[in-house]
Amino acid sequence: MKPHEEATTMLAHETGQVSQSQHARWTFNIEKEPIIHGVSELVMLGSDDLRKASPLFEHDHPGCYEFVLIERGKARWELDSCIYETHAGDLFHTRPGEKHRGGFNVIEPCKFWWLIVKAPLIRDWLSLPLEEIRQLDQAMLQLSRVKNIGLTPIETFKKLKTALMSDSPLKSTFVRSAILELIIAFIQPSGGTSAIAADLLSQYSKLIDKMTKEPEWRPTVDELAAFAGVSVSHFYRTFQDYTGEPPITFVERLRIRSACRQLKESQDKITDISYRLGYQSSQHFATVFKRFMGVTPSEWRCT
Repeated sequence: MKPHEEATTMLAHETGQVSQSQHARWTFNIEKEPIIHGVSELVMLGSDDLRKASPLFEHDHPGCYEFVLIERGKARWELDSCIYETHAGDLFHTRPGEKHRGGFNVIEPCKFWWLIVKAPLIRDWLSLPLEEIRQLDQAMLQLSRVKNIGLTPIETFKKLKTALMSDSPLKSTFVRSAILELIIAFIQPSGGTSAIAADLLSQYSKLIDKMTKEPEWRPTVDELAAFAGVSVSHFYRTFQDYTGEPPITFVERLRIRSACRQLKESQDKITDISYRLGYQSSQHFATVFKRFMGVTPSEWRCT
């Protein structure tokens, strides 16, 4: 495998040429490179060093998380009509199926690393025990949309790049270890002060735990706010700050994640799973599932 340097105006999903002085890029992409044996979770790794503004149009990653860590400069990202500004040391992420783009379709001059991995919705994800997979899944789901994690993980990105370029018989072990090290760096507590009160964060943790354990639950925003013990307006704003999504969208995503597990871990009929999760019809379930995951329930089960 020979990772390549390339120069393009587009980022991961576009095409076009500019001079190397304007844009330096390195990528590993399973669509172009051999899949690493035993690490099918890795979809793409890359680094970009933009010397001038570069277009990045709307796209998504069905079934995958994308993490972007800014090494130098700043970049803005647009998701659900919200603009998120990131600076050196900031991590921005998108969840499976979320359509996103550069702020106003442009990324400013900056240097950053990005990682795209399959969501932890299947057994043996990164060869971990099932309970650990579920804990990581929960932690990734609760990750703030923008989080300052510092520049230390840049070394791990470089370690992962080196592992991908190696011919070692332990290559898959090195790659898997580096990916897990990055995920841990992303989800570990920042230690900084939060704009949301500690007692409210505790209530949100309990609320998300209830949502996870009872995916068939279909609360209104009023009911969610009452559970947290705050006004509806305060709940809506702070919950979206905390999770990066409106409350009802977040609840729906949890329901779909439960569906993903049931589709993979059981042979139950899709209709039965949809009714168990509170959908009025399997057709409605399929429509919502595809909106979040980019594929139908039956296609997901076969992957």
